Amino acid sequence: MKLKTLCIISVLIFQSTVAVSAVPDDECPDAFPARENCEFDEVCEDAFCKYNEYVTCHLNRCGTCEAVFHGHDNHTVNCNQLTPKCRLMHLEMLHKSKHGGSPHGGRLDMDSVYDPECERNGTFRAKQCDDDSNLCWCVDSAGVRVTDKTGDDPKCDRLVRPHRDFFTFKVEFTFYTGTEEEVRRKLAIKLVKEYTLKATQILEISIQELSHEVSIRLSENGTKDPVDVATVAYYIERDLKKSKFSLEVDGRSLEVERDSIKLLFFDNEPPRINMKTISPGFAAIIIVIALAILTGIAVFVVVRRRAEQEKQRMQFEVIEGQGLDDYHLAQRETMGYYY
Repeated sequence: MKLKTLCIISVLIFQSTVAVSAVPDDECPDAFPARENCEFDEVCEDAFCKYNEYVTCHLNRCGTCEAVFHGHDNHTVNCNQLTPKCRLMHLEMLHKSKHGGSPHGGRLDMDSVYDPECERNGTFRAKQCDDDSNLCWCVDSAGVRVTDKTGDDPKCDRLVRPHRDFFTFKVEFTFYTGTEEEVRRKLAIKLVKEYTLKATQILEISIQELSHEVSIRLSENGTKDPVDVATVAYYIERDLKKSKFSLEVDGRSLEVERDSIKLLFFDNEPPRINMKTISPGFAAIIIVIALAILTGIAVFVVVRRRAEQEKQRMQFEVIEGQGLDDYHLAQRETMGYYY
């Protein structure tokens, strides 16, 4: 696919293999003549796409000298912002099909990673279909299935948006006095700076000292022009599983236990899934997650109640201590009066 009115020298770099194809300079429009002294080595050799590793660098010499990045689908990728989740998943699957992995056109189960169909802006199409099984289903804006798979044409009128994401993962880290607050602070800074979240989208970052579990709640509600939390959550999940989510506190690194990573989406509408159609394995996961949430709520209530009791006890001790001080002071003043 040609890039509109752009003169390009295409360069594909993969496993130290470089391919170059030149586009004639006369394809540049008169208003944007080809720049001289604009070479690939100067622009593309060290260029990289911060938020997408599944792209190749192309050289634009028409009126400028800059790098542009294309995915395997030949569409341009904006490397200054997160690639929408659907587009990123699609490029991942294309990359695997070209360089090993899943065969082209093949999909894993919908309840796992799959090759989605995306709108032009990179969002998920409300209806997803599998050509091999001739089954279709509806998804939310995070690409998560919200209806049964069916051979009929499901009614997927619109994308339901998750109003909240919930992350939990465990870390191998010894929390000393004051380090919990520092971890929360640095996590918030990382989410804003590296994952482009707005601070108002971070509802809560909590740390369970005994279990070493970190919980992060994200939301889009109440934020003007919010960043898509489903896309942010996908980037964070990938980095956690690839051990790329680095964070240091007091010169020590937080090492994440990969098997402990859990991500939950809470949609504005309930899913329309018949539980009888869910595979036993997936149903078991739902039950385990539900039990974990209920257990977490129970633990939270108990811990909070104990904290309140401890707070009241400390307040009583302070008041009692203050009362004794006042009593001794009154005694001294009384003795002074008699003397």
